[in-house]
Amino acid sequence: MIEIAVVLTMLIFFILMILLGVNSSIRALPAIFMFMLLISLFGVIVVKLFPIILIILIIGYIRRGNSPKRKTYYYRTYTQKDFEDLFRNYGNQNYGNYSSGNYQKRSYENSQYSNYFEDKSRYYEILGVSKNATQEEIKKAYRDLAKKHHPDRYANADEATRATHEKKFKEINEAYEKLYTN
Repeated sequence: MIEIAVVLTMLIFFILMILLGVNSSIRALPAIFMFMLLISLFGVIVVKLFPIILIILIIGYIRRGNSPKRKTYYYRTYTQKDFEDLFRNYGNQNYGNYSSGNYQKRSYENSQYSNYFEDKSRYYEILGVSKNATQEEIKKAYRDLAKKHHPDRYANADEATRATHEKKFKEINEAYEKLYTN
């Protein structure tokens, strides 16, 4: 064992002497010897204990059976309807923001998933455009209706007329936000 460490140390020493010079190699000699001694000791232990290690591996293989045990995974494919049902069922749950002691309810309509599953045909009807309208047509219809129903135009009107146009203006804004994407 020591003979192997000495031979390996001399080999590394000569290689370092060629690469780094004599002084650096002499300073590294004790560390190289200790390292090679550990490597040779570990190698001797592994070689002498190899039959025992092999027997342990064979016993483990026999206990497991001839093939390694594998877990069986079952995957289900989901459809778009499954996800829509999931978000509709769980989207109306109350999610809270407990900061400052206030509980703020977040509904399905305000969630990030609402854009993917909501029926937008109502918004097309509000703006008075077809379902295959371009972004420019949606924008033009919005501007025309916003001018027509803007609350500032009815500031001097009676309360019922003003409320009707404010409600219509909010619907127009909501429809535009849902349909128009920049």
